[in-house]
Amino acid sequence: MRRVGLCQDRLVDELSEEDFQQLYGRWQPFTPREVADLLDGAEFPWWIAGGWAAEASGAPARKHEDTDIAVLHDDLPAIRSWLSGFHLWEAHAGSLRPLLPGDELRPEREGLWVRRNAASPWVCDLLLTRSRDGQWLFKRDERVSLPLDQLGRTIDGIPYLRPSVVLLLKAKALRDKDQQDFEGMLPRLANGERVWLGEALAIAHPDHPWRARL
Repeated sequence: MRRVGLCQDRLVDELSEEDFQQLYGRWQPFTPREVADLLDGAEFPWWIAGGWAAEASGAPARKHEDTDIAVLHDDLPAIRSWLSGFHLWEAHAGSLRPLLPGDELRPEREGLWVRRNAASPWVCDLLLTRSRDGQWLFKRDERVSLPLDQLGRTIDGIPYLRPSVVLLLKAKALRDKDQQDFEGMLPRLANGERVWLGEALAIAHPDHPWRARL
């Protein structure tokens, strides 16, 4: 893997994974249970997303390079307060920038990497998602939406994004692991999930190859 790093608002050359870790640190992602412990009692909603959510919905178990947590953009002040003992970094387009106390999130930023401090590993990636009037809005096409109380489901006491939303969020990149997750989840998708995902893809990604499989 190669990454691009950002230091004090200046892009540096493309880095190898080893060089990136030497500059920014390594990942040691929390498990869903560790996330639940971290956010136990928080007054904002959150949902495990990404590969962990896919695995909870039937995808084969695999190594997870990070742990994605979906949260609402409007809850950012409460999130920053809850995680005041951690460092938050804006992650955007392959770059990283510290979100220091008192700083405002810059426009179009949708991800925050989280770690205790520079000597500690990254533990999770907060995915800031938009909402309006009690509706979750898909970031790539706001015509696709869901009531917030239907966005996730709870498994073993841990909130996860619902399977159809997990796959919709994975649809654009269509990396090998995304296709693997789709193949593992597809046989277990309830009919309503298939219908919703098919309709969402028709709006946001009309030429997507998954549509023919739903």
